[in-house]
Amino acid sequence: MGRRDSCAGSMTRERFFTMNSPDKPRVREAVWPADARELERIRSAVFVMEQGVPRDIEWDGRDKDAAHAIAELEGAAIGCGRLLTDGRIGRLAVIARYRGQGVGAKLLQCLLGLARQRGQKELYLHAQADAVAFYERAGFIARGEPFEEAGITHRDMHLSLDYSDWNEPIPHLQYPRPFSELVVAQARLARRELRILSPRLDNRVFDQEDLVSAIRLFLRDGNLNNVQILVQDARAIVQRGHRLLALSRRLPSRIEIRRLGEHPQWNDDTLVLRDRDSVLELPGEDADAGFYRPQNRPRAEAAINRFDELWRLGQIDPEFRALSL
Repeated sequence: MGRRDSCAGSMTRERFFTMNSPDKPRVREAVWPADARELERIRSAVFVMEQGVPRDIEWDGRDKDAAHAIAELEGAAIGCGRLLTDGRIGRLAVIARYRGQGVGAKLLQCLLGLARQRGQKELYLHAQADAVAFYERAGFIARGEPFEEAGITHRDMHLSLDYSDWNEPIPHLQYPRPFSELVVAQARLARRELRILSPRLDNRVFDQEDLVSAIRLFLRDGNLNNVQILVQDARAIVQRGHRLLALSRRLPSRIEIRRLGEHPQWNDDTLVLRDRDSVLELPGEDADAGFYRPQNRPRAEAAINRFDELWRLGQIDPEFRALSL
């Protein structure tokens, strides 16, 4: 497996080029084992030699399955960090002579970007006492009392990742969260069209004030902007109440909800389509099978064709019409 060029998905384009200008460190996703020697060199220097962490604790056998970030300057590795599959960030280290120059912050931002690309919801870490403020600036919150780990005082810190403006692909995505936040992202980033396919318009995902606010702004931005919502179970939605149903009552010419019963092309999928190039989907009811593919026109066009065919078969249910009078 080759080297990854960057962690560009975790920052703006302007910030990415600033980080990677010739006289500043370049931060990218590292690959294990291709970059293992450099990562081991940095961690041995900082944790084992400088801080006295026992080797058997430092080399815990979890590197192979982890995501790694590496900082390089003029071809030499000067810092690194690690993200485990359970959301733990650690092994964040910068060679002594390069500290105080923002390298650690760039490595952390790279790891946060990698976590989002993997659809992780919650991150945590054990911060050394003198690094608590550093992580707080990135949004982490300390929990509990200080504790000893490898002979060093630490604090347990946590961060809930926000996906509501995320516009990078996520191949594996959990439902209902962060799927629900990416529904908001779809609405916030939409320019002309928003299509929603959901069997019951799940309250956990679609009945949220952030989504209603995003749709209001989307409709306000253009007179031709519109929202199409296709569901299967109209009665359940009406009986329990729903913010999107209420919004459609107030804006019936801009938001249309239709019902379609069982159909061979609809197997309980949940689908949110933005314009003609962005797909957010949960195939069936497998909560771990979701994915997000923004800026993917071929995939979006296929999904739009499927949605539009189902939409033509749908009807405005009397339950909805009664509420929109």
